[in-house]
Amino acid sequence: MAEEIDIDTDRLQEQIEERRHHAAEAGEASAPRRGRPFWLDALAVSTALFAVFAAIAALESGNYANEALYRANQAVLLQTQAVDTWNEYQADSLKKYQQQTLAILLGHVGGTPEEIQATQDEAARRQQSQDQLQPQAEQLAQQTEQLNRDSEEQLAHHHRFAVAVTLFQVAIGLGAIAALLRMPPVWWLSLAAGALGMLSLVNGFTLTV
Repeated sequence: MAEEIDIDTDRLQEQIEERRHHAAEAGEASAPRRGRPFWLDALAVSTALFAVFAAIAALESGNYANEALYRANQAVLLQTQAVDTWNEYQADSLKKYQQQTLAILLGHVGGTPEEIQATQDEAARRQQSQDQLQPQAEQLAQQTEQLNRDSEEQLAHHHRFAVAVTLFQVAIGLGAIAALLRMPPVWWLSLAAGALGMLSLVNGFTLTV
Protein backbone atom coordinates (compact mmCIF):
# COMPACT_ATOMS: atom_id res chain seq x y z
CA MET A 1 0.00 0.00 0.00
CA ALA A 2 2.88 2.30 0.81
CA GLU A 3 4.07 4.19 -2.28
CA GLU A 4 7.46 5.67 -3.10
CA ILE A 5 6.92 9.03 -4.81
CA ASP A 6 9.98 10.09 -6.75
CA ILE A 7 10.40 13.82 -7.11
CA ASP A 8 13.08 14.49 -9.70
CA THR A 9 13.53 18.25 -9.54
CA ASP A 10 17.30 18.40 -9.76
CA ARG A 11 17.31 18.07 -13.56
CA LEU A 12 14.64 20.74 -13.91
CA GLN A 13 16.59 23.14 -11.72
CA GLU A 14 19.71 22.39 -13.74
CA GLN A 15 17.86 23.22 -16.95
CA ILE A 16 16.65 26.52 -15.52
CA GLU A 17 20.14 27.46 -14.32
CA GLU A 18 21.66 26.35 -17.62
CA ARG A 19 19.24 28.56 -19.54
CA ARG A 20 20.06 31.51 -17.33
CA HIS A 21 23.79 30.80 -17.73
CA HIS A 22 23.50 30.74 -21.51
CA ALA A 23 21.58 33.99 -21.39
CA ALA A 24 24.35 35.56 -19.34
CA GLU A 25 27.00 34.37 -21.79
CA ALA A 26 25.01 35.82 -24.68
CA GLY A 27 25.01 39.21 -23.04
CA GLU A 28 21.42 39.09 -21.88
CA ALA A 29 22.52 39.50 -18.29
CA SER A 30 25.73 41.51 -18.42
CA ALA A 31 24.76 43.26 -15.18
CA PRO A 32 22.57 42.14 -12.29
CA ARG A 33 18.97 42.14 -13.39
CA ARG A 34 19.90 44.04 -16.61
CA GLY A 35 18.27 42.57 -19.69
CA ARG A 36 16.74 39.66 -17.78
CA PRO A 37 13.05 39.75 -16.96
CA PHE A 38 12.26 39.86 -13.28
CA TRP A 39 9.76 37.05 -13.68
CA LEU A 40 12.58 34.59 -14.36
CA ASP A 41 13.96 35.18 -10.87
CA ALA A 42 10.47 34.81 -9.42
CA LEU A 43 10.03 31.63 -11.44
CA ALA A 44 13.21 30.15 -9.97
CA VAL A 45 11.99 30.94 -6.46
CA SER A 46 8.53 29.53 -7.07
CA THR A 47 10.00 26.35 -8.57
CA ALA A 48 12.26 25.86 -5.56
CA LEU A 49 9.31 26.37 -3.20
CA PHE A 50 7.19 23.89 -5.13
CA ALA A 51 10.00 21.35 -4.83
CA VAL A 52 10.10 21.85 -1.05
CA PHE A 53 6.34 21.51 -0.73
CA ALA A 54 6.37 18.43 -2.96
CA ALA A 55 8.98 16.82 -0.71
CA ILE A 56 6.83 17.54 2.36
CA ALA A 57 3.73 16.14 0.67
CA ALA A 58 5.60 13.02 -0.44
CA LEU A 59 6.87 12.41 3.09
CA GLU A 60 3.41 12.80 4.61
CA SER A 61 1.86 10.64 1.91
CA GLY A 62 4.25 7.81 2.69
CA ASN A 63 3.73 8.14 6.44
CA TYR A 64 -0.05 7.99 6.16
CA ALA A 65 0.12 5.08 3.74
CA ASN A 66 2.29 3.11 6.16
CA GLU A 67 -0.03 3.91 9.06
CA ALA A 68 -3.07 2.85 7.02
CA LEU A 69 -1.38 -0.45 6.18
CA TYR A 70 -0.45 -1.06 9.81
CA ARG A 71 -3.97 -0.43 11.08
CA ALA A 72 -5.48 -2.57 8.34
CA ASN A 73 -3.20 -5.43 9.34
CA GLN A 74 -4.16 -4.98 12.98
CA ALA A 75 -7.83 -5.06 11.98
CA VAL A 76 -7.32 -8.36 10.15
CA LEU A 77 -5.60 -9.84 13.19
CA LEU A 78 -8.36 -8.77 15.57
CA GLN A 79 -11.04 -9.92 13.15
CA THR A 80 -9.44 -13.37 13.11
CA GLN A 81 -9.44 -13.41 16.90
CA ALA A 82 -13.07 -12.31 16.97
CA VAL A 83 -14.08 -15.08 14.56
CA ASP A 84 -12.25 -17.67 16.67
CA THR A 85 -13.96 -16.39 19.80
CA TRP A 86 -17.39 -16.54 18.18
CA ASN A 87 -16.66 -20.06 16.97
CA GLU A 88 -15.76 -21.09 20.50
CA TYR A 89 -18.93 -19.41 21.73
CA GLN A 90 -21.02 -21.39 19.24
CA ALA A 91 -19.26 -24.63 20.18
CA ASP A 92 -20.03 -24.04 23.86
CA SER A 93 -23.63 -23.27 22.98
CA LEU A 94 -23.98 -26.56 21.08
CA LYS A 95 -22.37 -28.57 23.87
CA LYS A 96 -24.53 -26.85 26.46
CA TYR A 97 -27.71 -27.86 24.68
CA GLN A 98 -26.38 -31.38 24.25
CA GLN A 99 -25.78 -31.67 28.00
CA GLN A 100 -29.19 -30.23 28.80
CA THR A 101 -30.83 -32.71 26.43
CA LEU A 102 -28.80 -35.56 27.92
CA ALA A 103 -29.88 -34.60 31.45
CA ILE A 104 -33.53 -34.73 30.37
CA LEU A 105 -33.04 -38.11 28.71
CA LEU A 106 -31.27 -39.51 31.78
CA GLY A 107 -34.20 -38.40 33.88
CA HIS A 108 -36.59 -40.34 31.67
CA VAL A 109 -34.54 -43.52 31.29
CA GLY A 110 -33.59 -43.89 34.91
CA GLY A 111 -30.18 -42.30 35.04
CA THR A 112 -28.55 -41.96 38.43
CA PRO A 113 -28.75 -38.60 40.24
CA GLU A 114 -24.99 -38.31 39.94
CA GLU A 115 -25.14 -38.68 36.16
CA ILE A 116 -27.94 -36.15 35.85
CA GLN A 117 -26.12 -33.70 38.11
CA ALA A 118 -22.89 -34.13 36.13
CA THR A 119 -24.60 -33.28 32.85
CA GLN A 120 -26.34 -30.29 34.43
CA ASP A 121 -23.03 -29.06 35.85
CA GLU A 122 -21.40 -29.42 32.44
CA ALA A 123 -24.25 -27.45 30.84
CA ALA A 124 -23.83 -24.74 33.49
CA ARG A 125 -20.08 -24.62 32.83
CA ARG A 126 -20.67 -24.19 29.12
CA GLN A 127 -23.12 -21.38 29.85
CA GLN A 128 -20.56 -19.67 32.06
CA SER A 129 -17.99 -19.95 29.30
CA GLN A 130 -20.44 -18.38 26.85
CA ASP A 131 -21.07 -15.50 29.24
CA GLN A 132 -17.33 -14.80 29.24
CA LEU A 133 -16.76 -15.25 25.52
CA GLN A 134 -19.60 -13.07 24.26
CA PRO A 135 -18.30 -9.71 25.59
CA GLN A 136 -14.80 -10.60 24.43
CA ALA A 137 -16.01 -11.33 20.91
CA GLU A 138 -18.10 -8.15 20.82
CA GLN A 139 -15.17 -6.07 22.02
CA LEU A 140 -12.88 -7.57 19.38
CA ALA A 141 -15.47 -6.87 16.70
CA GLN A 142 -15.75 -3.22 17.82
CA GLN A 143 -11.99 -2.82 17.81
CA THR A 144 -11.84 -4.30 14.33
CA GLU A 145 -14.42 -1.82 13.04
CA GLN A 146 -12.57 1.10 14.64
CA LEU A 147 -9.27 0.05 13.13
CA ASN A 148 -10.88 -0.27 9.71
CA ARG A 149 -12.31 3.23 10.04
CA ASP A 150 -8.93 4.56 11.14
CA SER A 151 -7.24 2.85 8.20
CA GLU A 152 -9.69 4.42 5.76
CA GLU A 153 -9.07 7.84 7.30
CA GLN A 154 -5.31 7.41 6.99
CA LEU A 155 -5.78 6.44 3.34
CA ALA A 156 -7.83 9.59 2.76
CA HIS A 157 -4.90 11.67 4.06
CA HIS A 158 -2.50 9.67 1.89
CA HIS A 159 -4.53 10.21 -1.28
CA ARG A 160 -4.73 13.97 -0.79
CA PHE A 161 -1.00 14.26 -0.21
CA ALA A 162 -0.37 12.12 -3.30
CA VAL A 163 -2.51 14.52 -5.34
CA ALA A 164 -0.50 17.42 -3.93
CA VAL A 165 2.75 15.77 -5.00
CA THR A 166 1.42 15.32 -8.53
CA LEU A 167 0.28 18.94 -8.77
CA PHE A 168 3.62 20.23 -7.52
CA GLN A 169 5.43 18.07 -10.07
CA VAL A 170 3.24 19.52 -12.80
CA ALA A 171 3.97 23.02 -11.52
CA ILE A 172 7.73 22.36 -11.52
CA GLY A 173 7.59 20.92 -15.04
CA LEU A 174 5.63 23.90 -16.36
CA GLY A 175 8.08 26.24 -14.65
CA ALA A 176 10.97 24.58 -16.44
CA ILE A 177 9.20 24.90 -19.78
CA ALA A 178 8.44 28.56 -19.07
CA ALA A 179 12.10 29.25 -18.26
CA LEU A 180 13.48 27.41 -21.27
CA LEU A 181 11.06 28.95 -23.78
CA ARG A 182 10.72 32.36 -22.10
CA MET A 183 6.93 32.05 -21.96
CA PRO A 184 5.39 33.90 -18.97
CA PRO A 185 1.87 32.46 -19.60
CA VAL A 186 3.26 28.98 -19.00
CA TRP A 187 4.68 30.21 -15.70
CA TRP A 188 1.21 31.43 -14.77
CA LEU A 189 -0.06 27.94 -15.41
CA SER A 190 2.75 26.67 -13.20
CA LEU A 191 1.63 29.00 -10.41
CA ALA A 192 -1.96 27.83 -10.83
CA ALA A 193 -0.92 24.19 -10.55
CA GLY A 194 1.21 25.05 -7.52
CA ALA A 195 -1.71 26.85 -5.88
CA LEU A 196 -3.90 23.77 -6.35
CA GLY A 197 -1.08 21.70 -4.92
CA MET A 198 -0.99 23.91 -1.83
CA LEU A 199 -4.74 23.48 -1.36
CA SER A 200 -4.36 19.72 -1.63
CA LEU A 201 -1.43 19.80 0.80
CA VAL A 202 -3.45 21.69 3.40
CA ASN A 203 -6.41 19.42 2.75
CA GLY A 204 -4.16 16.45 3.41
CA PHE A 205 -3.81 17.60 7.01
CA THR A 206 -7.37 18.80 7.57
CA LEU A 207 -9.52 16.56 5.31
CA THR A 208 -11.92 19.46 4.87
CA VAL A 209 -12.83 18.37 1.33
